[in-house]
Amino acid sequence: MISTRKKVYGVLGLTAALTLSFAAPTYAASTVTVYKDTTYQTIWGFGAAANHPVNELKTGYNATVQGQILDTLFRTDNSNAGLSIVRLEVNPYTSAQDSVQTTFMPSDGVLDWNTDLHQRWFAQEAKNRGTNQFYAVPWSPPGWMKDNGSPNNGGHLKSTHYDKFADYLKTYVNYYRNTLGFNIKWLSVQNEPDLSTPYASAQYTISEMDTVAGKVADSIHSLNQGVLVGGPEGSNRSASNNYIINLSTATRDKLDFLSVHDYSTYTDVSTYGKPLMSTEVSDFQNPNDPTITEGLKWGNMIASDLKRGEKGWLYWWAVNPAFSTTGEGLINLLGNNTYSVNKRLYVMGQFSRYLRPDDTRILASSSDSNIVSVAGKNATGRAAVVLINNSSSSITTTISGLTFANVSGRRTSATENLAKLTDIAVSGGAITVTLPGKSVTSYTEY
Repeated sequence: MISTRKKVYGVLGLTAALTLSFAAPTYAASTVTVYKDTTYQTIWGFGAAANHPVNELKTGYNATVQGQILDTLFRTDNSNAGLSIVRLEVNPYTSAQDSVQTTFMPSDGVLDWNTDLHQRWFAQEAKNRGTNQFYAVPWSPPGWMKDNGSPNNGGHLKSTHYDKFADYLKTYVNYYRNTLGFNIKWLSVQNEPDLSTPYASAQYTISEMDTVAGKVADSIHSLNQGVLVGGPEGSNRSASNNYIINLSTATRDKLDFLSVHDYSTYTDVSTYGKPLMSTEVSDFQNPNDPTITEGLKWGNMIASDLKRGEKGWLYWWAVNPAFSTTGEGLINLLGNNTYSVNKRLYVMGQFSRYLRPDDTRILASSSDSNIVSVAGKNATGRAAVVLINNSSSSITTTISGLTFANVSGRRTSATENLAKLTDIAVSGGAITVTLPGKSVTSYTEY
């Protein structure tokens, strides 16, 4: 930030000769100050949805390429993103309707666990790489539970099946956690209950959501396994807010968290005393942009959500199927064992690698409006800081408030993908670094 002094004119000497004097321009030092004692929310994590595209990865790619893609998504070494949450769909279709997204309960009282093999494979591969946090949500109840008889085209859950639906979700959570070993930590009542779509969907009036959400919460909580129940997960924050403000106090009290989608403009949904997580967003309406410009867009959104006290952030698809050319995925499947990685994944990795589950967000104050700073610390007090330089120019800044001897770091820019930086010794609780223009840099103490 440049502070330019005004030109100063003065009369110097007894001769009264007019002398023009220019003060040299001074530059205000850029600083980022980390305050370890100023604490905020616990971090839940960062991730993306599995859904049907992971079947293309499972069935259409060889083991070597599968490993490369899965490593890039979930490992926490080298230049991998270290995502810490996978969002799973509770599938609604019969096998005759969809052989991939098949429900485990095709009819009343009938269980078929030889289903969901694509997401279960993906979840196991994530778990093998250290990620064992899963978020589950139905796009629709099975068709036999609904008034339109189909998982598609909206329709409503029959009131006669409210209790069965609550037990259906309890059965899913119990089996996935205790038989399959997938740590379902969060369950949402319904994906986008405000919409009717030609794909799997179900609509809820406010009254219906009030009753069903309460029943689902009671059912899941009866497992006594610490699974958190949330919702309403509207198609945007305004839709979520419209449900939340109209829920009864009794139902709202039963919800452990609130879930929103980050499409459309921002609406404050943070005034209800509940943890909040943004569980879906993407650029599904436009051609895919793999560049750092688009990556910074999402990086700034993540930072804003965290600074508002939100606990986690999920993109839409982990992998974009080959038939899609939009910005819906972190990695694009291109067919024939080929793929491409978007900068948005590496930018997410700058957060996910450095702000790990159960870390606590702490204050990181930047003196330069071009630098967005977010920080956290783990149980040992080790701090990590994420720095976004939105300027096109490099900025040299001093990071203070550090208490360990050294820091290590990684950077994503137009030419770097979570690239390892040279370790730096801390001196007097501070380091001075240069942040390239249009970049995200993360440092952690050791």
